[in-house]
Amino acid sequence: MHRSIIYFLLAYTFVFQACERDITLDLPDPKSFVVVHGQIEPDSFAIVSLSRNSPYFAPVDLATIASLVINNALVIVSDGIEQDTLQPAFYFQHFTLFNYRGTKIKGQYGRTYTLKIVTAEEELQAVTTIPMPVPLDSLWVRTRADLIREAGNLTPSPRDEELIALYFRYTDPPQPGNFVRAFSRRNQETLWSSSFGSIYSDELINGQSVEFILQRGKEAYLFNDSLTFEEFGYFEKGDTIYTKWCTIDKPHYTFWNTLQSATGGSGNPFSTPTIVATNIRGIRGNGLGIWGGYGTSLDTFIVAP
Repeated sequence: MHRSIIYFLLAYTFVFQACERDITLDLPDPKSFVVVHGQIEPDSFAIVSLSRNSPYFAPVDLATIASLVINNALVIVSDGIEQDTLQPAFYFQHFTLFNYRGTKIKGQYGRTYTLKIVTAEEELQAVTTIPMPVPLDSLWVRTRADLIREAGNLTPSPRDEELIALYFRYTDPPQPGNFVRAFSRRNQETLWSSSFGSIYSDELINGQSVEFILQRGKEAYLFNDSLTFEEFGYFEKGDTIYTKWCTIDKPHYTFWNTLQSATGGSGNPFSTPTIVATNIRGIRGNGLGIWGGYGTSLDTFIVAP
């Protein structure tokens, strides 16, 4: 009986190993796109990042990435009255290199802005608005120790007493179709950071007051080895927390919502593929990405030490 089992396992292994073979995929080169990441806020000049897409298995190094940046395009922003030809710039924000910046037109609430991009091969256009701001009602904090004691199944540690969850209350306007993206930074940080759940729609909460946690932005963890996964999203006692609560239009929201879904399912063969939406229209050639306006509302909260 034991011999039969051993013979069966050996035969099973031999058959399936014999059926294995190496497969080489000859993937075609992707269609060429101009990748756009542009934004405009109240009292600020427009900033735009332009680059090209690359094959999935292309090398990922500084030389390759630098070769994808587009520095010779004509980039124009118009508010319907005045035009602003954006100038080459160098403004790095986390994963994005904004390489064009305006010098004439500053964003205003309620205005519409058209972006035009011209290269030797492409002509692209996009339109966005800066919606009127809808500020937060209030901000407050609770320690992680409070949350643990409320759950009632663990004993908080001294570190739990130092970690802070930032809460906000927001009242959605009665008119449907409101969309928001939230940012934060703390203390001496100069760059705004967004959490994985940084976008909100009033599809289910129209006209209601809601309370949520505003997590510390994920980008704060990129270059800080002292932060741990267990402390993800928390601030600390003594922090000065700055929040940027931004109303955005629907195409702007749809881009970030689909991008969030696509990146959230990355690497999962059983997840539903998500096509990332774009408001970049190709008059000649192809473009993808986002040109978005932010109706910004700022707040500051100082956490007691």
